[in-house]
Amino acid sequence: MGERTEWTARDGRTVEVDYPAPARTVVLTVTADRQAEITVLAGGADGTELYRGKGAWTVLVPPERQRELRRITVEGVKGWQLRLHDPAAAAELTGEVTGTGPRVLLHPGGTAVVDVTHWSSARDIRVFRLVRPTADGDREVLATSERAGHRYRSDNWTLLLEGRQLLVVEQGEDWSLTVRPADLPPSTETVRYGIGDRREVFAWPEGTGPALLEVDTADGVLVGLEDHGGRRLDFVHVMATNGVQRLLVRADPARRALGPFRCEVSRGRGGWRVELRPVGDVRELVGRADGTGHDVLAYTGPPAVLRAWSLADEDSSVAVAVEVGGRRIATRYGPEEWAGAMPVGGPPEPGEPEQVRVAGRGRWRLEVVPLAEVPAFDRRLVGRGAEVVRWAGPPGRLTVRTARRHGGIVEATVLDEQLNPLGVTSTSGRRRHEPVELPSGRLVAVRTWGGDSRWRLVVR
Repeated sequence: MGERTEWTARDGRTVEVDYPAPARTVVLTVTADRQAEITVLAGGADGTELYRGKGAWTVLVPPERQRELRRITVEGVKGWQLRLHDPAAAAELTGEVTGTGPRVLLHPGGTAVVDVTHWSSARDIRVFRLVRPTADGDREVLATSERAGHRYRSDNWTLLLEGRQLLVVEQGEDWSLTVRPADLPPSTETVRYGIGDRREVFAWPEGTGPALLEVDTADGVLVGLEDHGGRRLDFVHVMATNGVQRLLVRADPARRALGPFRCEVSRGRGGWRVELRPVGDVRELVGRADGTGHDVLAYTGPPAVLRAWSLADEDSSVAVAVEVGGRRIATRYGPEEWAGAMPVGGPPEPGEPEQVRVAGRGRWRLEVVPLAEVPAFDRRLVGRGAEVVRWAGPPGRLTVRTARRHGGIVEATVLDEQLNPLGVTSTSGRRRHEPVELPSGRLVAVRTWGGDSRWRLVVR
């Protein structure tokens, strides 16, 4: 740029930055000698905190912000460097670009796919971070990794770039960025197409109900969902072998009102499609339903019992999990396993169906059983996991017990024919068993958490 562009300082020292004249937009980077936690301050040691995190930071500085960012202090490390980069002199990102350490790059425009690779040969902690400066003075992290204890390590990402933009490699050892053409349909407000890692923002559908996302991927991706405030709503692995998957995005009305929700797709190198669809588009659960992976179904029938099985071909720590109305049942031990049973029926709000959310790694089966077919018991009953049974003996007092060693939490709820709770008893390990009244003919819904899921119902 013809002016001074680099400063070196020690911990706590303030650097007076000489921005170029005539004034123009520049990229300011701060890099620490070691990948430790740093704090970047504007206005001196008692100034405003700009960044707190691993040892590098980038910001786009237009002329109107240069007075605010004239004095920079970095705390937390012994040595650090501050550099100014002229975007007009940035290396153009075409073909393959390789480097070591910080670099500012320019994507000239159009739509392109970028394959990113980072190699590390250090034994201690090494951080790689590729960011995109934003016009509001923030930065978007496009790719990052932190590795420790590996003599040699390689990490890979795939990004989709649209339009002219700056990219900054904040830190890292050897890296390469390779650009290739992108052939994708145009995205819309409700349908987004992408390749590799990308964050999409969706407006909530009208009303107060949840959103439904349909995900189709060529090679499997991780999908992270969070609300406008950054609170995680879900995080799932969508496998390509399971075909099109449907995810339920839930948030209370107060948090929905704060703004749109975000969908972050990562760890995939192939193409994908994410579509926002009406919740009413899900299939209705009647009788029995088979499926694969993640799905959402609607139940509008009378009060009943929902049973679930895993039909997975491989062992899995959790082959399938089913959630309805705050209750959850899941397999834990292997393929073709009984997952459990729980109450279902009665819409949560007038006119609204009850959503049945399934999360699985393979094939599964759901079955709706009328309350008249629920198995009955008239003495002590031993079971495991989630179950719904009917008491056929005389009125009594119900307690639930579990294994004294390694026993998890077990809860038994007495229900009427409309599935309204009449009383609850629970226990854990050696804790005293508090009884609950159990009239004749009532339903008992059992659910468990953690530890050994075996239980015993006793009526006196």
